[in-house]
Amino acid sequence: MKQLLKFLILPMTIIGIVYIGACAYTKDRTDEFSQAMGQFNFLVKEEPRFVKIDNSKGKDEDGYGNYEYTLTGYDKDSNKHPIKFTGMGKLKQGHFLEVTAKGGYVITYREVFKNDMPNNVYNKLLTE
Repeated sequence: MKQLLKFLILPMTIIGIVYIGACAYTKDRTDEFSQAMGQFNFLVKEEPRFVKIDNSKGKDEDGYGNYEYTLTGYDKDSNKHPIKFTGMGKLKQGHFLEVTAKGGYVITYREVFKNDMPNNVYNKLLTE
């Protein structure tokens, strides 16, 4: 019986520690592994973040008009977070987006206006 418990508990503990470490490592990162892990990261909740489009930071790497943007986003408390997502075409310069993200994983984005975001976030985005 003790052998069975050692056989089950030790691997489960190791897997749990590795998973929690990976979740903590990927919390605010934008690489592919972090985005994939962000979908399953129970340490990070889904939340809106706000960005201002800067087309100089967007790249059409595949040649099909899908621009990949790497921008700085702010949550509702105006904490800074890196955001990396692919837009369906070139987005409008200087417009504001609300990006629904879970860690580094971007779920959706939509255009917003000044009235749709907190004033402190709007002011930070204007100074960028």
